[in-house]
This record gives sequence, structure tokens and C-alpha cells, in this order.
Amino acid sequence: MSDPASGASTGITSTPDVRSFNPFRALRYGDYRFVWSSETLNLWASEMETIVLAIFVLRDTGSPLLVGLIGALKFGGTLLGPFYGLMVDRFDRKRLQVGVRLIGLSLAVLLTVLIVTDMLELWNAYVIVAAGSMVRMLDIVLVQTLTADVVPARSLHGAIGLSRISLDGGRVAGSLAGGVIFEVLGLDWAYVMITVLYLLATLASVKIDRRKVITGTGFSGEQSGQPGRSGLPGRSGPPGIRAGLAEGLRHVMRSDVLPGLIFFSFLIELSAFPIVNGLMTVIADELYGLGGAGIGLLAAVASAGALLGALALGVRRNIVSPTRVMVLGSIAWHVLMLVLALPLPLWGFSLVLIAWGFSGGMTFVAMVVGLLRAAPAEARGRVMGIRTLGIYGLPIGLLLGGWIAEEVGTQAMIGVLGGIGLAGTLAAAIVWPALLRRSPGAPPDLPVPGNDQKDKK
Repeated sequence: MSDPASGASTGITSTPDVRSFNPFRALRYGDYRFVWSSETLNLWASEMETIVLAIFVLRDTGSPLLVGLIGALKFGGTLLGPFYGLMVDRFDRKRLQVGVRLIGLSLAVLLTVLIVTDMLELWNAYVIVAAGSMVRMLDIVLVQTLTADVVPARSLHGAIGLSRISLDGGRVAGSLAGGVIFEVLGLDWAYVMITVLYLLATLASVKIDRRKVITGTGFSGEQSGQPGRSGLPGRSGPPGIRAGLAEGLRHVMRSDVLPGLIFFSFLIELSAFPIVNGLMTVIADELYGLGGAGIGLLAAVASAGALLGALALGVRRNIVSPTRVMVLGSIAWHVLMLVLALPLPLWGFSLVLIAWGFSGGMTFVAMVVGLLRAAPAEARGRVMGIRTLGIYGLPIGLLLGGWIAEEVGTQAMIGVLGGIGLAGTLAAAIVWPALLRRSPGAPPDLPVPGNDQKDKK
């Protein structure tokens, strides 16, 4: 890396980023600016798509359960998460990222054509969303692994905080834009905008430098300039599929914190994330009778709170114990969820929703930082791939929440999901006490292979 003050290439991470209170300084790290740009544009498109499709299904069917179903279908490819992690450890990550973006763009174009030509039927939307879910998990593993590739360990919390800010900023902008454009201009113009954002995300991914795969302490093929392929330290070739997946699982099971972190990733997807991934439409419609713009505004309030929470953690100089922050944040998150289940006026619900989002933003950033710090570099893709299995909690939570809202009521749905999350958090703290221990601190900054040459330019 080059020293920003002197312009000299030092080969190690510069320290100003650690001392800074500005999470956007993570954009200094070579390719991260393109990883972040592609991710942000893709998130904005995805969040617009979530709110637009939820409104479309609710108005077409009147069924909260079917609203939850179309949200759940977005995560149908989660079962392939460990296999995707092995792909990320083995193959050229830049090519994988561009391929994922092209598939997402193609599906958006197809859905836009069906809408503009008045040929869209409800089952078309379900099939296209399910098809896109097959690569969604690969995208999640890729983005997180690419971030850990190009951003040093001590600065990861800033980069992950910035990523979370992008997600919640995308939810604010996407929810508002999706709801307003749907209400004012209709479904066709909303999807034209979504498709343009997917196109821009694809173009940004093309700018990412070719990212070779880490094997132990460096990049295989680094000296020859050939793309690396991951393998076990000391081996000349990559492990087979079964051996590679088994090795990743062994890395998880040998850790005193990784099993607890992966459980948490399942728990919060099950209990909290359904609210902002489809069921906010049901809450706004059933409890407060809001239209498209109002639904988008209420979703934006939750995302604004989460954005502030991610920013509060991202601007810290260092996070000594991200797992402890995660546990305490999760307790606050789910207690506030129980408050949201009370009969509140709209203004009161909105105020609590901001605090709820703030707790969630801090919890999520701390969880991802804990995972990336604890995962060994040579198996990081596989560990994050195993972590994506936790995302199966989201479709389960969407279906469970939609069913409870339809059969019992929306307030009961919020209360049940919040109670599940609070009980699970307390149980996890007992089963994995290492999550609450004070960590010795982040590991020292390590060289980011490939960036030093580029920073000289």
C-alpha cells in the first residue's frame, strides 16, 4: 500500500485509516471503491424491487402470506451457500462477480419487458425471483470475501459499516423511490429504474481488478501472474469439492466463536429481518392503512435507524470485541421489537422503529466483522458460505410472520418474532460464553496483496 502522506509504497496498511473517524476512508483501499460501488447500486435496485413487488402482490392478491412468499423466494439459493463459498475460494472472484451481476441484469430486463408489454402474470414474478435467488447467495459471499481481501483486518469494521450504510441507505432511497414511483408512475417505470440500477452495478463490477485467491499467507500464482486457485497450505492443487467443504466445516467447528456467530446469523434472519424484507408492507397496510408512498416512508424510517447504527459502529477507531457488541445489540433489538408489538400511534411506532433499526444496524455490522476476523484467510469463502445457511432463517421468518399476521394479527406477528429472537439471543450467550469475552483486539494490519503495485500508479 502507498502511504497517503508521502506517496511511498510501504507494502503494509497505512495507519491513518485506523485513527480516522470517517468510514469512507475504507474507499482508499484499491479495489474496494469498485466493490462498494457495485454492491451499493445492486442493493438500491434490490431494495426497490422488494418494495415494488410486495406492493404489487398485496394489491393483486390481498394476502400477507403471498407477500411473505415472494420475499422468501429471493433466498431460495441459500442451500448452495457452502458450495458457493468453495467456488469463491477456488476461482477468479472478479469473473464470478461480473457473472452474478449479468444474471441479475438479465432477469430484471426480462421482468421489465413482461411489465411494459402487459404480459406479466403473478406466477411470472415468482419464477423470476426464484431464478435470481440461485445466485443471490453467491453475490453475498463474493462481496464479503472481496471486502476482506482488499481491506486490512483492523479496518474491516469501517468497510463493513460502510457496506451496511449502503444497504440501509439503499433501503431508505429504494423504499421511498419504489413506493413513490409505483404510486405516481406505475409498475412499468419503477422496473425501468430498477433495471438501470442493475446495469450500473454490472458496469462497476467490471472495474474490479482481477482478484486472485488467497492460499494461506499469499496468492497462489502471484509470482507468475496467473490466476490463483485455492487449496490447503502446502498443497500444489485445490482440494476436491467434498474435501474442500469438509475443511471449511472443520475450521468452523474448531473455533470457540464461529458456531455461535453462524447461529446468530440464522436467528436474526428468522426474527428481525422479515420486518424489513417484505412484512413492513403488511404492517403499514394493516395497522395504519398506508398507501404505496406511506409504506415506502415507514420502511425508510427503519432503514434510516439502521444506517445510523452502522455509522455509529463504523466510525469507531477499533472494535475490541465485536461479538460482545453483537450480543448486547441483539438483546436491545428484540426488546424494542416487543415494544413495536404494542398498540402505538403512528408517530410513536415510527420513533421506536428508528431505535429498533439503530440496534439492528450495530448488531449486524458487529456480527459480520466477528465472522471475517475469526475466519482464516485460506478458508474465508467457505466459512462465509456456511454462514449463508443462516439466511434460511429469513424465508422461514417471512412465511411464519405472514401466516401469523393472516391468522392472528399483525401485532401478534411482531411480538412472536421478537420473543423468538430475544430467547434465542439469551440462549446463545449461555451456550457460547466466548461471545461475551473481551477479545484481545483486532489482528494487526496485514499487506493487501496486489494493491501495492496498483497504488504506485
